[in-house]
Amino acid sequence: MKRTKNLGLWLFLLIVVIIFVLPIPLVARILIVVLFVAAILFRKRSVFYYLRANRKVTSTNPSNWDLAWPLYRKAIDAGLEQTFVITAASMFLQRGDAKEGQAIIETYLASPKKHAPNLDNVAKTMVSMAYWMEGDLQKALDTVTEVYESGYRDKNLYINYTTYLLEQGDTKKAAALLDESQELEETSPGLKDNRGWILLQEGKWEKAEALYSVLVERKPRFPEPYVHYAQVKIHYGLVGEALALLKQALEARFSNTSGIPKQMIESLTAALENPQTRRKTAKEIDADPLAVASGNAPKPILQSFAPEEGLVLDGFAPKVQKKAKKAENPEEERMPNTELTEADIAYAKKHELTSD
Repeated sequence: MKRTKNLGLWLFLLIVVIIFVLPIPLVARILIVVLFVAAILFRKRSVFYYLRANRKVTSTNPSNWDLAWPLYRKAIDAGLEQTFVITAASMFLQRGDAKEGQAIIETYLASPKKHAPNLDNVAKTMVSMAYWMEGDLQKALDTVTEVYESGYRDKNLYINYTTYLLEQGDTKKAAALLDESQELEETSPGLKDNRGWILLQEGKWEKAEALYSVLVERKPRFPEPYVHYAQVKIHYGLVGEALALLKQALEARFSNTSGIPKQMIESLTAALENPQTRRKTAKEIDADPLAVASGNAPKPILQSFAPEEGLVLDGFAPKVQKKAKKAENPEEERMPNTELTEADIAYAKKHELTSD
């Protein structure tokens, strides 16, 4: 296997050696080698463009991201390998021009060239996000359903498929897919969040709290888990704790494919921070959990409420207090009982076992 991977290098060295043993002047031999190397570099220029683009788009400075897109375009135009083309399209979908990312993938899928195994399924899973972002939920679902029925399985397929099903309200099918991907779920915050999303839709608040308390400790980099956990806190009237979670959500990484817009989180945060709108906003969030979980504003409540200064509101679901189990002391269990009862004393006197 190692020899196969290094075949290109060995061929390169062999050609260079052959050139240097040719019966021609040394200057000519050097010139031929230089031209040979230049030809290889020109042919591989797409990879260099691609690597430079990756460095720009993964920079911690967002201003560098704009420098990546022309490099990706040059790489694709220069004949970039199919796998890297799909990766570049994914970057466009998430951080750049989503329409361009969609066009790149659709052009690839329509190409008559032979495609790498399973790359079509990866590409279709990705382009389904473009349809979802356009608001065509049914087309997104049809696309991932086609991939699923082909027998292909991976984490991104399960995340996208269950997300679309949850937005459609089909919790039963989403739960079945999550059960099927349970091993992946343990290492995927995205799948775990979708499991919690089902609990929110089903009104299983205690289970949702248990799930999100663990998930948020893992510091997921996307905003949805923090917002969903904030919904749980609002259900119990714990506005202060919900605000802390919403602020964590605002510090998360947003992209074109984020399910909850940053502007909506900012709007909810401002309304909950304002005593004039605090109770009304909390009531609206609690009354319309499905909309908020999907990244939409809750339906407005026409009722008016008095200003609320407190960060813990009454009139919401009571928090169930679990009884703490009494700690057992193994040492006490092993100690003999040395206390004497009246029957013990009477028995001792009768058999002259005591001096009394």
